[in-house]
Amino acid sequence: MTPKQKYLFDLRGYLHLENVLTPVELRNTQAAIERLVQASPDELPPGIRRGGEGFSNGFSADKSLEALTLHPTTWPIIKELTFNKPRFNRGSLVVNTHERQEMTPLHCAGEGFRWTRRYDVKNDRIFTNDIVVFFYFTDVYPGDGGLIVLPGSHKRNFKRPKNLFFPEPDNPEAPLHPAIVNVTPKAGDVVIITEMLTHGVLVWKPQDRDRRFLILRYKTQFFQDDRGIRELFPPEVMERLSPETKALAAYAAEWEEKELVKQDNVTLT
Repeated sequence: MTPKQKYLFDLRGYLHLENVLTPVELRNTQAAIERLVQASPDELPPGIRRGGEGFSNGFSADKSLEALTLHPTTWPIIKELTFNKPRFNRGSLVVNTHERQEMTPLHCAGEGFRWTRRYDVKNDRIFTNDIVVFFYFTDVYPGDGGLIVLPGSHKRNFKRPKNLFFPEPDNPEAPLHPAIVNVTPKAGDVVIITEMLTHGVLVWKPQDRDRRFLILRYKTQFFQDDRGIRELFPPEVMERLSPETKALAAYAAEWEEKELVKQDNVTLT
């Protein structure tokens, strides 16, 4: 990470990286997503299910999407934030439309009784064991809705009072509290957050276009989930993944270092 990236991520709890995808990468991923959107249920690749506003395991629908798990711009950042102990946890594709009129409330890791997520800084290095990377394939403009964040909340020490920032939770037209930021990426941009950051999703307002983005989740390789690897990645999904993606998704001991991590640029085979 550059000094600027470290400063902003530590200050805000998120990074907005512009123009990450090349024109070719963007065209290929957009075409793959359109094929998925147009497919009937029986035409979807094995292990991919359509539900709500997205596709579970949508990252595995095409190699152009799967390759984003190890994108040369985000990969070094993921390695650094996990102290070179990353594990790809899962990936889903989201297609937001105006038809859903309920916002996703503000939430974050660590608000419940379990304190397994962490955010620390030591020896000029940031560590967090739960990272979310959003790749955007369509434009988001101010007023559209979409991702909202509470900058700096990843360092909170007190419980967030109910309805503090949304005194009218059932009113989608209520103005945003000035502490809340509505992140508005463009197609090809990437947003990286720590799950410790308080975030939510506003109702998508445009009726003539949707919001398409990929959610890629990473944890440390020794972080134990409630769900096992077979539930996170069904056999029919795991079967078509490249060896590099499988290695990234594998659990490993805290003292181990994956061969994959030693590479700055990884190409899927």
